[in-house]
Amino acid sequence: MPRKKNQREKAVEQYLLTQCRRHGLFCLKFVSPARGGVPDRIVLTPTGTVFVEVKRPGGDLEKRQRVMHAKMRRFGAEIHVVDDEQAVDAFITHVLGYRRIESQQKAAS
Repeated sequence: MPRKKNQREKAVEQYLLTQCRRHGLFCLKFVSPARGGVPDRIVLTPTGTVFVEVKRPGGDLEKRQRVMHAKMRRFGAEIHVVDDEQAVDAFITHVLGYRRIESQQKAAS
């Protein structure tokens, strides 16, 4: 049975959702009943799809999460782990940076 998320983790997840909406990113809840350890969120950006694992501040990945994330990365998935507002802000900056680079490349061609 899945553990109940604590309030601090919910606050980080809500901040992620708010920031994604604010910056025009599509943030979906990711639930896979047959596969444990998948990231909490799928974020669709203009340049691609990334996965985000939300943890409580200072929280660590569980073993099954580490295993699943490694497997997904072997298939080319980009996975980020956020555990506070600063980490969410860094994630948003990262994905928006990709958008700027792609826009610059399109403009140069």
